[in-house]
Amino acid sequence: MKNDKYVGYLTQWKHYSTDFLTKKVVQNNGDNPDAPLITISEHHEGIISREIWDLAQNQIYERGKMSREGRKYSRHYWFSSKVSCGKCGHPYNVSGKSSKQKRPLHCVNRKKYGANPRVDKNGAEVGCNNKAINEKVLEYCMKYILEHIQVSRSEIVNQLLSEIQIIQQNEPSANVEPLKAEIENLSRKKRKAIDLMLDELISKDDLKKQTEFYDNEIARLTEKIAASQDVSSAHRKQIDGIRNYIKQVNLTAEMDTDSTKIYGELLKKIIVHEEGITDFYLTCVPFGFRMIYHLHRYNRGHQLDVFVDNCEVIY
Repeated sequence: MKNDKYVGYLTQWKHYSTDFLTKKVVQNNGDNPDAPLITISEHHEGIISREIWDLAQNQIYERGKMSREGRKYSRHYWFSSKVSCGKCGHPYNVSGKSSKQKRPLHCVNRKKYGANPRVDKNGAEVGCNNKAINEKVLEYCMKYILEHIQVSRSEIVNQLLSEIQIIQQNEPSANVEPLKAEIENLSRKKRKAIDLMLDELISKDDLKKQTEFYDNEIARLTEKIAASQDVSSAHRKQIDGIRNYIKQVNLTAEMDTDSTKIYGELLKKIIVHEEGITDFYLTCVPFGFRMIYHLHRYNRGHQLDVFVDNCEVIY
């Protein structure tokens, strides 16, 4: 869905001819000054909202970025495309045979180039010594985190409410009326100076100097008004974002902590640092969780239990 006609926009000159003899037509990327892209907003009634359109374009960009990095977009597993290596930054993918204890995930850099980090002949850093992580570990940690949020829900909400109070306390007193009055006063003086020049009471050079002074002062005051409004707008966005987190945290009270579907909806990303240390970031809170755990393998390594040693909040 890349055609902006869906949202009521009309973009002209998407393609243009580079040679009127050969009639060769190329796509316009907006970098040709002789063939500028012309976009007319609200040209017609759109069939989808601009918000949905922007979300779709973001998804297209992210999937294209993953493809350029050699990754494949997938929603086959609840954690697909969301697990990455904390050592080399490459993604973790499911690989190898699955056992009764779920599937193992491996760093694709290690899987492709081995466990010896090095620089190849092209100067690229290849290889990684980070170990695999089992899907059971991911599920256990997500269950632990979700239950932790449910138990600590009131404490988390109070913390988020205190952040709103801090933002409101730091909100500058944005009374821009005196600035607007000063701009009007300067504009009045500027008009008066023009009248004085027309009456030949001051010269054109004097008028030029005065109007330049007035224009500079008006520009300075206008910038102060805009800056004050920008700060207020930024603070409002921060507060709206925190209120949305509060709403999502409250919703977790009724969530099934054993549902991998819920895990997939809440999960933003996972970073595997090493065996026993993994970071989890969720969409419902503005911070992450560093899970420190150890594993107990038995039945000749085919089965394992996960024991959490510490769950630390990280920013």
